[in-house]
Amino acid sequence: MKIYFKQAIQILKQNKLMSIIAILGTALAIMMIMTIIVSEEIKNISVAPEINRNTTFYLSREVQKDTLNNSTSSGYIGYAPYRDYLSQMKTPQYVSALTTGVFKLSIPGMEELNVYAKLTDEKYWNLFAFTFIEGRGYTAEEFASGVKYAVVSQSTARKVAKGENILGKDILLNNIPYRVIGIVKDVPHIFRNAYAPIWLPYTSVPHKQKAFSVFIKAKDKKDFPAIYAETREAEQKFNADNKPLTIAWAGPYNHKTFAMQINANNQEELKSKLAVQYRKKIFIFIILLLVPAINLSGFSLSRIKKRMSEIGVRKAFGAKKYVILMQVLYENFITSLIGGILGLLASYLVIYHMRTWLLDIPTDSNIPINTLVSPWIFIAVFGICVIINLLSAGLPAWKASRLPITNSINQNDREV
Repeated sequence: MKIYFKQAIQILKQNKLMSIIAILGTALAIMMIMTIIVSEEIKNISVAPEINRNTTFYLSREVQKDTLNNSTSSGYIGYAPYRDYLSQMKTPQYVSALTTGVFKLSIPGMEELNVYAKLTDEKYWNLFAFTFIEGRGYTAEEFASGVKYAVVSQSTARKVAKGENILGKDILLNNIPYRVIGIVKDVPHIFRNAYAPIWLPYTSVPHKQKAFSVFIKAKDKKDFPAIYAETREAEQKFNADNKPLTIAWAGPYNHKTFAMQINANNQEELKSKLAVQYRKKIFIFIILLLVPAINLSGFSLSRIKKRMSEIGVRKAFGAKKYVILMQVLYENFITSLIGGILGLLASYLVIYHMRTWLLDIPTDSNIPINTLVSPWIFIAVFGICVIINLLSAGLPAWKASRLPITNSINQNDREV
C-alpha cells in the first residue's frame, strides 16, 4: 500500500492538468452533496437556543370529526384539548404550548409597526436556552395571573428605546401597555420555534379560540414510546368524554420529522410522505454522484491506457487480476480522497458565506463549530469518495485486468 501510495502521487504529478480536473470534479460533487448534508445537520442538531431538539417531540395538527353531523375540520391544536388532556400527561418532563400573533407596536415619533409575537407559557423558558442581556422570563405565578409582561429581542429594544434602557418600562402593543421584564439576544430565523421579536404570556390575551403548537419535552429519548402511548390515551379519553366529537392528533413527531413541515392526518400517511421525501433526496444524491463519476471515468480510462504495458508485464510475472484491480482502485481513491477533503472544506466556506441565503442565519451571527464538525459528516465524505472511486475507476480497471497479456504488453487497448 505504501508503494501504491507513492505511485499514485507520482501519477498525479506527471499528469498535472488531468489530475487537477479529476480532483476538482470530485471536489465539486462532494461540495454540493456535503452542503446539503451539513445544512440538514444544522437544522436538526441541538444547539442554543433550541438545546433540547433531540428530546423534544411536537404536536401541531389535529383532525376533529363530528360524527353526528358528519363534519370534519383540521388545524393546529385547540386550547381546550391541550389544557384538559395534553397538559395533564405524566411521562414528559415538560408539556408546553405556544401560539403566535401579530401586534401593532407603537413607537414614539414613528408609525405603528406590525410585529410578530410568540405567545407562550412559563415552561417555554425551560425548553429553550435564550441569552438574556437583561432581565428574565415570566414565572409560573405571573403566567397564571395573566399579567401583561413582555420579553423582547435586542433589535426590538433598540427600535423602541432609541438608545435608552427599556427594561422595566412599558411598550404599547395594540395600544395596551406591556411591561418589559427581559431583553434577549436576537434569535436567527433558522430556530423557528425560538425566533420572535417579542414573547408574551398567552394568558395576557384572549386565547381560548387560538390554535397551539405543543412541545413535549422528554427526560430521555427512551421515553418516546411511553410518551406516544400516553398521547394516544389522552386522545381516547377526549373522544370518550366529548361524544359525538372525536379528535386525532398527528404525532407526536421528533424534531427531524417536524422540521420537514409535513401535514399528515395519521401515521400511515406520514410514513408515505416521508418515504417520498427520502426518495427525492436519494435521487438528487445519485444524480450528483453519477454526473462527475461518468466524467471522471474518461480520465481513469485515459490513465489506464497509458499503463497497459506495465499491467501486461505485471500479469506476465504472475500478478493476479484482483491485485491489479485493487491497485488501480487504490490509486484513484487517493485522487477521490483529496477531492473529498477539498470538497468538504469548500462546503464549509459556501455554508458560512451563504448562510443568510441557505439557512436564514444573519451575516453577523456565527454558526456553532459543533454543527459543522461531526464524525458522521466525515464518515459521509469517506463513503461518497469510495462510491465515486468505484463508479469512475471500477469498470475501466476491471476491463484492463482482464485483457490478454500480449495485448497489454503491446499496448493493444482497443478492447478497453
